[in-house]
Amino acid sequence: MLQLFKESAEFVTCDVLSKLGKQEVTGSAFSQARYKIEWQFFSDLCAISSEDYDSFSTAKWKGYRVFGGDGSTLNLPASKQIRGHFGVETNSLKTSLARILLVYDVLTGLTIQARLGRMSTGESGLLDDCLLEIPPRPDDLLVLDRNFGHFHIAHRMTCEERAFCIRMSTGMSNFAKEVMADKRMDFITEWVPSKSERGTAKTSDPVRVRVTKAVLETGETELLVSSLQDMESFKNEDIVELYGMRWGVEEGIKNLKPKIKVEQFGCKKPQGIYQEFYAHILAMNMVALAGIAATEQIEKKNRSKKKKRKLIYKYNWKNAFLQLRKMIVDLFSRESVEKILETLVDKIARKLVAVKKGRKFSRKGLGKATRVNQYYK
Repeated sequence: MLQLFKESAEFVTCDVLSKLGKQEVTGSAFSQARYKIEWQFFSDLCAISSEDYDSFSTAKWKGYRVFGGDGSTLNLPASKQIRGHFGVETNSLKTSLARILLVYDVLTGLTIQARLGRMSTGESGLLDDCLLEIPPRPDDLLVLDRNFGHFHIAHRMTCEERAFCIRMSTGMSNFAKEVMADKRMDFITEWVPSKSERGTAKTSDPVRVRVTKAVLETGETELLVSSLQDMESFKNEDIVELYGMRWGVEEGIKNLKPKIKVEQFGCKKPQGIYQEFYAHILAMNMVALAGIAATEQIEKKNRSKKKKRKLIYKYNWKNAFLQLRKMIVDLFSRESVEKILETLVDKIARKLVAVKKGRKFSRKGLGKATRVNQYYK
């Protein structure tokens, strides 16, 4: 967690230990001691931080917790051990990259599961690994981009009774070409797997799915495949709105990479990479949990005002992270943290930013325009 300060190990260690009234140690001693902690300790803390949060958060879309899944890459330090573990770029013998994937509650900002792996590991493989740790629930809905628009993923979701909405590339499969040739914009059909899809999914059973198409201002057609087959409860514009919500996981990756600078690693060993990655995910979840409480304060204050605000406001995420960073030593070192948490939530709730209306695409035949996904890789 000390790596969140983005200072030299010796400076941060001495500063923290002095606050705790402990004897100072060298940066070298700290670096040696950190590797005695298994990186799985941090990933377990991440999992604990996202458990049962819906007992105090009511943020849902039409009764669903909406999870966005998305992958990205991380630049890694160019040490020999790290290159040996994660591999190197095909066009470089020195640059090493890792692949990451987040399953992220787009309504609360909590990372439900996160994975870090070699570049040779595909995003679908990382998603499969994440889903093993997310028990199926009837009120969970997973939204994925076209990197996951494959039969075997839709088949698995259906077999495990997971609700889903996935964008597909319009010309990448026989099924996509068939439904694009259909003039209907919103209908239910069977996805019959091709020979190659049968091999990947290890089944020849078709999957019953809903197909929703939306024409963007650019003229491009967005092709969505979902499990939401109740067309009375979920109109076609609802499906398009739902996919637009996946933008939240892009914001999560933006928070992780440029905002809290996860790629500024302070280690030269693979274990350190895993430690720091999951420590950053834990910090993001701590911000999200405090943010849920702060949001309740903000909404309560808004309800009490006689004059309603013209704009919608939310807490400033970067400020929330900085406030957490200031208090993180006290949070992990004091026996009673209730007062510290109250102070943290209060400071987060004070600094607000207006919710910006996203850019809009006009979608022909689907009513209201919807937010564009803003990609950050």
